[in-house]
Amino acid sequence: MNLSRNVVLMCVFIASLQGSDGSRLPVSKTDKEHMLKILEEIIHPLQNYYTTTGTEWIGNPVFSPYLDQMNSRAFCTCQTMLLDRILKLYEEIFTEMSNNSEKKEVKNNLKNAVTEVKKLRHKYKGEHELWRDLQDINLIKVRNGTVQKGALNDFLMVFDLAY
Repeated sequence: MNLSRNVVLMCVFIASLQGSDGSRLPVSKTDKEHMLKILEEIIHPLQNYYTTTGTEWIGNPVFSPYLDQMNSRAFCTCQTMLLDRILKLYEEIFTEMSNNSEKKEVKNNLKNAVTEVKKLRHKYKGEHELWRDLQDINLIKVRNGTVQKGALNDFLMVFDLAY
């Protein structure tokens, strides 16, 4: 539940930063290029210090695999993520209620409700995948030196995409 709460809070925060048309804060190409240049001047010495520029670091990304998947899945909004999570909870609630019910008619009605919720949730495939990715990202060991160095190498690409 903590991850769900954090995602909802993140969505509310992002929405508060968006303009009325839903776009990100306006940023000129020059501003972005300038910020990326400053960050390169910060990150490249760190990569040298932590020796993450060698060939042994090729193929050890931390976050970029998630970015690659972003382009291949349907666009998810905070609203669809929230609806998917709510529907999943309905599925669990109705299943639990059905398991605890002794009345056959009630049990059947709840099972039918679960079936309909599952059918509807099938439309949210991209959201299911995104939830799995968010859970995987949440499990990344930030105190692991290898992860830290791999993340350092991913940072400029992630920042560029997020800016």
